[in-house]
Amino acid sequence: MSNLTWVLVRENTHEEVMVGDTITSFRGDTAVLKGGRPPHKPASTGRVFIEGAEYFPSVFDLKWIQKKGEVR
Repeated sequence: MSNLTWVLVRENTHEEVMVGDTITSFRGDTAVLKGGRPPHKPASTGRVFIEGAEYFPSVFDLKWIQKKGEVR
């Protein structure tokens, strides 16, 4: 049996991004990913959290996707 889970990935490569990874904004600023919140409805993009702030994922060329995962 499988289910869908939200995963944060790099927009161009679909490489998974994890808490603690360094991410770079479209302005060239770097930050450490502290967490995030996946979309809560179809029109939402979700958010990503860095130290002291939250942003749209696109600021860091990221996006939330749903990925199949195993039910434990």
